[in-house]
Amino acid sequence: MENKNSILIVDDQKSNLLYLNQILSGEYTIYTAKDAEEGIKRANEYLPDLILLDIIMPGMDGYEALAVLRESEKTREIPVIFISALDSSDDERKGLKLGAADYIIKPFSDAIVKLRVQNQIKIKNQMRLIVEKETAEQTSRAKSEFLSRMSHEMRTPMNAIISMTAMAQNSDDPEKIRDCLEKTSRASHDLLRLIDDVLGLSDMEEGKFSLVPGLFSIETMLKNIYDRTSCFFTEKNQVFTKEIDPSIPEFLVADEKRLSQVIINLLSNASKFSGERGLIQLKIFVNNIENDELTVQVEVIDNGIGISKDQENDLFVAFEQLDGGMTRKYSGAGLGLPISKKIVELMGGRLWVESEPGKGSRFAFTFKARIKTPDVQKYPPVSFDGKTALLAEDVEINREIVTSMLEDTRLNIVYAANGSEAVSLYSSNPEKFDLVFMDVNMPEMDGVEATRKIRAMEAEGKKRIPIIAMTANVHPDEVKSYLAAGMTDHIGKPIDFDRLLHMVNSYTNLPVMEMSV
Repeated sequence: MENKNSILIVDDQKSNLLYLNQILSGEYTIYTAKDAEEGIKRANEYLPDLILLDIIMPGMDGYEALAVLRESEKTREIPVIFISALDSSDDERKGLKLGAADYIIKPFSDAIVKLRVQNQIKIKNQMRLIVEKETAEQTSRAKSEFLSRMSHEMRTPMNAIISMTAMAQNSDDPEKIRDCLEKTSRASHDLLRLIDDVLGLSDMEEGKFSLVPGLFSIETMLKNIYDRTSCFFTEKNQVFTKEIDPSIPEFLVADEKRLSQVIINLLSNASKFSGERGLIQLKIFVNNIENDELTVQVEVIDNGIGISKDQENDLFVAFEQLDGGMTRKYSGAGLGLPISKKIVELMGGRLWVESEPGKGSRFAFTFKARIKTPDVQKYPPVSFDGKTALLAEDVEINREIVTSMLEDTRLNIVYAANGSEAVSLYSSNPEKFDLVFMDVNMPEMDGVEATRKIRAMEAEGKKRIPIIAMTANVHPDEVKSYLAAGMTDHIGKPIDFDRLLHMVNSYTNLPVMEMSV
């Protein structure tokens, strides 16, 4: 059913309110107010499409009420028709001069009231259609420009990865190979960050953007962030400093991946918009503590080119960037800040910027996290001698990565190339394995189905073997489906070394850690 246009009638005479309501309510949604003060309040509350406003009322008159309505950004554009017994041309001229759209003289004529109301509503609807069309066209143009930029942004690191890999393969010079690998690593991180932003934007557009809270070490998170961003600063000989409030607990409960994404985006932008030998500062401190909830403030400060007040408005809008010349000079997909703003808001905080052209910028945000002491020791043991893990992963390079990460731990790893092979290996000797790492997406039989089959084989009353999902999709709904299938926990791809080590320790040396947050 199509929504009706709405009209607010403001008149101190009850008989006038009843009369106008009677002749207009069949076609419009009607609100009423008995004086100017109430009318202004209801105009701000309901934002009607049209206001019929009496002039002569006790207290504030209609002229004064119109002035107040025009001063407010919320009500400024609402058309107002004066309704009054003042019938001289001077009165009508005064009303129109003050900004009224029309003037109806009492006593009312049904036909005149209906026609003049219809005219104003028609104009209002036409203006709304024009604005909606312009907005849609602007959004379409912005998305087209965005897709064009994305093609360039994705090709740039990909070309670097391909060309640097080829150069390293064809060189016998150790220094040249090292340089190629460093550039490949840098381009890979750039591409990974871009993919994270694109996936985040897609989730935002579909209303699926959400958080996956978990227990994490802020010290480890910052180390990983620096590993991913140090190349920005090294390339331009920039100075990076960090200042961390010692009162921040080492372990917090929040979405570590999304929090890292925000900080990396801010550090990347700070480096990008700062020159050679620029200064980039990261500051993290406690803003507030209430019971077991902590409010943390993070600041990224640079001495780069700065941002004007006009440009600040576009920074946090998806598909928008700074002006074209700046975009061409500094590149970037224009996604990081809108996504960062969404993440911060979901974390119960806000993101803002303070800047001045030529004097640098200060981006700051707050987020809320729970304080929780982990049930495991801070530093996991360096040896898992005598323990065996079953690694089900169809991609060979991923198997090599996990093996390399755990090489010094003396953990025995048995490989399966798909779900069927994992089930077969487990069924042949269930007592052999202490832990299973199960890739979710594999040919022949995926990790979810393989998990169900392993669970079905477990002896009744026997402690269930921990099965860890390995997946690039850590959306809450997907994680719930993994747990429902019988998986114990999950680890995201690309795999983080510290989390992998911590997870092996948790599930092979200690009781299964409580993962509820």
